[in-house]
Amino acid sequence: MKFSEMAETIGLDEQDFREMAELFVSVGAADLDKLREAYAARNSQGVVMSAHSLKGASANLGFSDICEIARRVEADARAQKLDGAGEAIGELERKLAAIAAALGHP
Repeated sequence: MKFSEMAETIGLDEQDFREMAELFVSVGAADLDKLREAYAARNSQGVVMSAHSLKGASANLGFSDICEIARRVEADARAQKLDGAGEAIGELERKLAAIAAALGHP
């Protein structure tokens, strides 16, 4: 991941961007836990709320792939369609793990 380019795009220096990305990984992991729980309970509203949170945070930092996946999950949950959410949650987990790894997390 090219954090310096991503930082420049949103008007931050790389260190500030890295700090924001660290926060995103932490909060995103919590949102992902809530998303998983809501999906397991077939709670569409919970899925909507968690996906919406991930969508907004990822959009603010330029993680467009996460934003798009979360947008799809949110839209499907609003339509009471949770069948594809399990696979999307797996994608979100992998994307979040890739950001964490790029930041130097094991």
